[in-house]
Amino acid sequence: MPRGREPTSETETKQPVSRSANKARSQAAQSAQQEFLARHINSNGPQDKPKVHPLDFSSLPDKAIRSYMTKHSLQYPEPSSLNADILNSHIGKKTHSYKKSSQTLMPKRELAEKMRDHFLALPFRENEIITNFLYKVKNQDRDFKLTF
Repeated sequence: MPRGREPTSETETKQPVSRSANKARSQAAQSAQQEFLARHINSNGPQDKPKVHPLDFSSLPDKAIRSYMTKHSLQYPEPSSLNADILNSHIGKKTHSYKKSSQTLMPKRELAEKMRDHFLALPFRENEIITNFLYKVKNQDRDFKLTF
């Protein structure tokens, strides 16, 4: 209110505001801001990626699929790639590269289904999983090694 001006209404007069009223007002403003941000602001940060379902093996990169197969000693063929799709085309079958590579490849979707079935069939021990997790967190992702 500018100097020398008299209040024109009762709401403009200085009234003591209680602590609970201030707290309620700030909580209401904070919830309104969060709602506004959720509706209008799109983050471009590292957490902006959509969450992947833990059992969605088809969205994993080929490197992760290969490492899973190696770690669990699975004898499945390699996942097929774009190069394999090109080689399996009509023209690709006539090339030297096609004749040279005689290994069988499996489509990534089928391989992901087999990996998911394998993962679900694995037995697990909760105590072992929890202790390994805690050890890795405490020791910066190093594997547990028991020495005598």
